Amino acid sequence: MKFLLLLLLIGSARCDDWGQASGPNGNFITEGKAPASFSVARDEGVLWRVPLPNTGQGSVVVSKGRVFVASHAPTDGDAETGSLIIGQCFDAETGKELWRRELPGTRTTDLSSLFSDNTAASPVSDGERICFINVGGSMKCFDFDGKELWSRTWVPFGRHHSRQHEPILHDGKVIVVRVKPSDLDPKVTTKAGAKPLGRDRAYWTWLHAYDMKTGELAWTGESGTSIHTTSLLGKSTKTILTARGGGHQPPEEPYGVSLLNAADGGTIWDLPMKGYVSHQNGVSNSDLAAQFVGNNHVTIGLKTGKIRDKVSVLEGVQICRQVDGKYQIESGQKLKASKKPFTYQTNLLAGDYHYFRSFSGFRIGRVNVKTGKVEYLEVPVQVVQGKANWTKALPNDMRNAKGFLATNDKRNAGSGWGHCSAASPIVVGEHLYLPTMIGMVYVLKWNAPILDEKALVSISDLGPAGKTWSLSSLSFSNGRIYARTMKELICLDSPD
Repeated sequence: MKFLLLLLLIGSARCDDWGQASGPNGNFITEGKAPASFSVARDEGVLWRVPLPNTGQGSVVVSKGRVFVASHAPTDGDAETGSLIIGQCFDAETGKELWRRELPGTRTTDLSSLFSDNTAASPVSDGERICFINVGGSMKCFDFDGKELWSRTWVPFGRHHSRQHEPILHDGKVIVVRVKPSDLDPKVTTKAGAKPLGRDRAYWTWLHAYDMKTGELAWTGESGTSIHTTSLLGKSTKTILTARGGGHQPPEEPYGVSLLNAADGGTIWDLPMKGYVSHQNGVSNSDLAAQFVGNNHVTIGLKTGKIRDKVSVLEGVQICRQVDGKYQIESGQKLKASKKPFTYQTNLLAGDYHYFRSFSGFRIGRVNVKTGKVEYLEVPVQVVQGKANWTKALPNDMRNAKGFLATNDKRNAGSGWGHCSAASPIVVGEHLYLPTMIGMVYVLKWNAPILDEKALVSISDLGPAGKTWSLSSLSFSNGRIYARTMKELICLDSPD
C-alpha cells in the first residue's frame, strides 16, 4: 500500500510539472489553483526569492522538484551587450542553487532589449533532462545532475532573431526555430551583415525537432517560420500552428499561417494572408485557429485552412472604462487605429475567449470566437503603493541584482505596453495571468460573463515600481507560481 501511494505521489508530481514556457499542454493553459493575489514589493505571498546573476528573459521551467532558468553571464560593472548565458538549476522547495552551466553564443546582443536578447528562449525539460537554448546560436542538454549530454551550435541570421519563438516539447523532442546551416559567416548576425544576402531560402528560419535523448535532428518543418511568431501545439497535440511575417521584413514567405504535422513537420495547409504580422501566439482549439490580421480578428477552420469569420477589433466594440472615478460600460465604440501590430504575443485562447493586451491604450481585450463580440477593460498601467497610475508608468532603473546597468536602449525602461515583444499570459484554472514588462500582473476570471471591473481579481506585482523589469511568462507547479525578473527568481504561494 505504501509503495502504491508513493507511485501515485510521483505520478501526480510529474503531471504538475511545467516543462516548457507554454506549460504541460503546450498552450499556456493548465488546470489547478494558483495564488490570485500577491505582492513581491510588500513580500506578500512570497515563499522564497533568490538573486540571479544577471538580466534574462526566458521563463522558469519546473520539473520533478527542480527549477531551471537562464540568465546572461555576470558582469563586473555596467554593461550594454553580452553573448554568454548561464543555465541554472535550483531546488523548488527552498530556492537553493544546485548547479550552473555556461552556454556560449555565436553572436553578441544588446542586454534586456524589449524585443530580444540571447536568453529569450526558455529551457525545456522532459522530466529527466534539461535543455538550455542560447538564442545567439547554441543549445546544450544536461541530466538533472548537470552532466552535459549533447550540444548544438549555429550562427543566427540577422539581428532580429526574435525572442518570441519559445522552444516546444513534444513526443520526446525539443523543437526550436533556427536556420538550416550551422556554419554561416558570423557577420550575418548583424542587420548590416545580413542585408546584402537578400531573402534567399538558404537564410530562412524553420522549425527543427531534436531528440531530447541523443540530440539528433528528427525533422525540419516543411513550411518556413518567422522568428517573430510563437508556434504552439494544437489541442490534440498532433499539430503545430506556425506563421510568417512581421517587422523588419522577415524573408520567409508567403506571409500568413501554416498548420504542420507535429510528428514530422510536414505541411497540412498554408494560408497566405496579405498584411499578416506574426507577432502573436499560434492559438487554436480542436476546431479553429484565431489570429489578428491588421485591425481585424479572424478565425480559421483547422480542417480546411480557410478563413471562417472576420470582425473588426476597433469598430462597434464594448469598452469598460473609468469615468469620474467609476467604471462604466459603453457599447458601439470606435478605437483609433495604429500603424503597429495590434498586439504583441499577449494573445491566448481560453474557452471561447481570445484574450490580448491592446497596442495603444492600457486595455485588456477579448473576442468571443463564437459570437464575434469584442470587449475591452481599461486598467491602470501601474499601481504604486496602492495608488493607480492610469497614464504613465515610472521608468525602470534597469539594474540587475548587483546594481549594475544591463541595457543600452532607453526604450527598455518603458511600460511594456505597445511596441514590445511582451511575455505571454497563462491560465491556471479559472484565472488568467497577464504580466507586463514593469512587473505588473493582471489577474482576471477569464470566463467572466462580462469583461468589466468585476472580472479583474487583482493587480499584483513582481517587485517595487521602477525597480522591477521582466519579459518572462509566469510558470505554475504544485499550487505555486514561479517568476523571474532582471534581479531575481521568485516562488509565490497562497497564504493558506
